[in-house]
Amino acid sequence: MPRLIDLTGQRFGRLVVVERVENSADGRARWLCRCDCGQSKTVLGEHLKKGRTKSCGCAKSESSSKRFKKHGGRNSKLYRIWSNMKDRCNNPDCKVYSDYGGRGIKVCKEWIDDFSAFQKWALANGYKEGLTIDRKDNDKGYSPDNCRWTDRKIQGNNKRNCRYITYKGQRKTVAEWSDITGIPHDTLLYRLNHGWETERILKK
Repeated sequence: MPRLIDLTGQRFGRLVVVERVENSADGRARWLCRCDCGQSKTVLGEHLKKGRTKSCGCAKSESSSKRFKKHGGRNSKLYRIWSNMKDRCNNPDCKVYSDYGGRGIKVCKEWIDDFSAFQKWALANGYKEGLTIDRKDNDKGYSPDNCRWTDRKIQGNNKRNCRYITYKGQRKTVAEWSDITGIPHDTLLYRLNHGWETERILKK
């Protein structure tokens, strides 16, 4: 096992390492850092050394602030959608990173640093309050040709972990069969998980 290098006192961008703290859940070294703006941030050692994390987030906020003076919308729901989309693809500390950036899902070059371009596409492609951004192909990234605006029900049916039932040549999610048959979603899942035959699963 390689010897741990003490990063205490070293500077990485705007961050200065203060001390070693408890390892991450998967055993990777973490360090408490002080940012030039005065904020503290705990960062994985490998992210410091590889230049992935250079501030507590203030540098990114300052850059965003300058850009959004041009088009506004920083406090809008659409801006939060854009920001969260980038976070789950680019921020290893994001809770759902493993399902997105961790498996290669990326935000296209057109959108990654330009909210105006994303906003323009969204408004031209049916965005309205209450809708969420959905990828048509869950193995591809966020881009104009792979994204659409849907309600949460449709998006739920498009998740990678959806359970499917094929009956008489029709392959549908459990949620879709629930709508068709009127059988509660949880009841269908129970029957599926307990190995019932397909015809019996879908009978009231």
